[in-house]
This record gives sequence, structure tokens and C-alpha cells, in this order.
Amino acid sequence: MVGPFCVFRCDAGPRIGIGHVARCRALADELRARGWRCAFAVSAETVATMPSLKTSGNPIVVLPPDFPAAGEPAHLSAARPEGCVLLIVDHYGRGVQFERACRSWAKHILVIDDLADRQHDCDWLLDPTLGREPDDYRPLVPGGATLLLGPDYALLRPAFAQVRPEALARRRADPGLRRVLVSFGGTDPHDATGACLDALARLRPSFALDVVLGAAAPHLEAVRKRIGQMPNTALHVETAQMYELMSRADCALGGAGATSWERCCVGLPTIVSILADNQRSIAKALAEAGAIRLVGDWRTAAAGQMVESLASLTIDDLAGLSTRAAVICDGSGIFRTANALEPLRQGYV
Repeated sequence: MVGPFCVFRCDAGPRIGIGHVARCRALADELRARGWRCAFAVSAETVATMPSLKTSGNPIVVLPPDFPAAGEPAHLSAARPEGCVLLIVDHYGRGVQFERACRSWAKHILVIDDLADRQHDCDWLLDPTLGREPDDYRPLVPGGATLLLGPDYALLRPAFAQVRPEALARRRADPGLRRVLVSFGGTDPHDATGACLDALARLRPSFALDVVLGAAAPHLEAVRKRIGQMPNTALHVETAQMYELMSRADCALGGAGATSWERCCVGLPTIVSILADNQRSIAKALAEAGAIRLVGDWRTAAAGQMVESLASLTIDDLAGLSTRAAVICDGSGIFRTANALEPLRQGYV
């Protein structure tokens, strides 16, 4: 029997990064494994930023360039006149007006958010932010909406939960600083990666470096050139093995985006700088929990401060950061979310 249909509305780009699409892809993979059919509605910029989306096995509706948000519901309805059982919206630029206009062809709506700054018309709302409370959203969603809140619902690929036991056991048994992961998101428009590499080169570290960027990162070639001059440093472009890189790293330099929950899952100590306003609440909560070392807002000088903080870490520091990070997220949010949506699939069948 043909399964129920789900449409994801999300975007990626050099400015907004790839986090929205990455977590939606993770959820789509799990839903498909349970019998759902999934499709993505995205901008042309999204496809250019994440070319791997075209080979994900999910049909794609590419919205016309500069298409107005107000026209999207009608466009999507025309693209799929039979409608869908579930619309999943993960987009800071969409809110109650968009969602309400989609009600004519979407039977149910799940919103993924981490800002709690606008009204929504949805049946479920998922926000993985640490410390998020129901009162943060009750005034913003319909009274009957189900709230899926906190890192228990972080949408990580199952591979992170699979490597978690081994990663945590290794960190407990053999703490130390031998390998560092540098990852500031798939696009890194600020070139925080390059600035940190320059600071690390001055340090002349004895540890190995893994550097991660997406294929559409605007500073990719400059980073590649820098790495060519640095020993014991590897560049990973558009990698699908982030769970392995995080698992084997002893510490990371990065921002406070969606990858925060991946790092917590494998207990990876991290030195963090805030690269965008939407990262502020995540960074604050993780710092208060003692799960990261927070340098503050990104600026060029922050790179040196991050590397100085990295160099000052003791074995006890690494162990403490790892332990406190690991209790925040167990990596099973993808399954909890799919379980919450299971009545829709069973009702369809």
C-alpha cells in the first residue's frame, strides 16, 4: 500500500547555512523508512548550496527565483493538487500567514523552530533548544498544538546515536587533545574557519586537525589553500561522515547552530563563538550548563581567543565538558519525533 505523503518546506544558502535542510533530510529519511513518501519544496539557491539534495531520493519542487512568500501556498497546491497528509515547515521566514494559507491542501502541519518569536498555525511544534519551556510557545500556537521541546527532540541522523556509546567510552578511558575538529557550518559566510586556521598555524599545534566545509562555502578555495600549507590537517568537503569526525575528535571549534546537538550526543568538548543572532539562546543555555566554552560573538579577534582557550584546556577540562555535553542529548530525537507522528501514518493506512 502507498504510504502517506509529506512535504518539507525549508531552505539553505550561503547566508542562512544548511542546518534547516540537514535536519529535515534526517527526519525525511526516518519517515521514509517507516513508509512515508516525502518531497522537498525549496529555493533554487538551496539546490545550488546542497547539491546532494538532488540525490536524496526525495522529489523536489524548486520554487522560482525571487518568488514571493505570499504566493508559495498556491504554487505548492498547484504542484500537488491532491494535497499532503503532513506539511513540515522549517524556515525563519515563514509563520502563521504562510501556514494558515497551506491548510487547504495540508491536513496537518509540523513547524520546526528555535526562535519562539512569531505566531504559528500548526498541530505540532518542535524546538530542540536546551531549556525551552511550554510557556515560551503557548501564546504563539493553537491551544491544541503538541509541543516537542528540548534536545530530546533534536533531529540527528541515527548514526550519531549509534556511535555515541563508543565515543563516550573512548573519551572516559583516554582523555587528551590529539585531534581537533574545525567546523563553523556548511557555508561559513564569516570565514571563521580561515581565521581559526590562521590562529592555529601561529600556535603550531601538535594535534591533528579535521576541517569541514560545504561545497558551496564562499571561502572554500581560500581555506583549501591555507590547509595546503599546514601539516597534519585534512579538509572534508560535503562530508556525510560528520558523526565519525565528531566521534574521533577530542575537541572542536565551532558555532552554536544545529550541530551543537550532534556534538553533545557524542560528548565532544567545544569552544564556541556566536556567528548569528539565532545561535544566541542555544549558546547561552549550553554555556550555563557547562557543556561548552563560550568566547562570545564572532569577530576576527575571536579566532585567537578560541585558539587560546583550546590551548589552555586540561585533561580535567576536557573530561568535564564531555560529561556535561553528553547528558544534554542522546541522539534519539529523530525516533521520538517519528513516533509522535506515527498515528498519522497508521490512520492513513
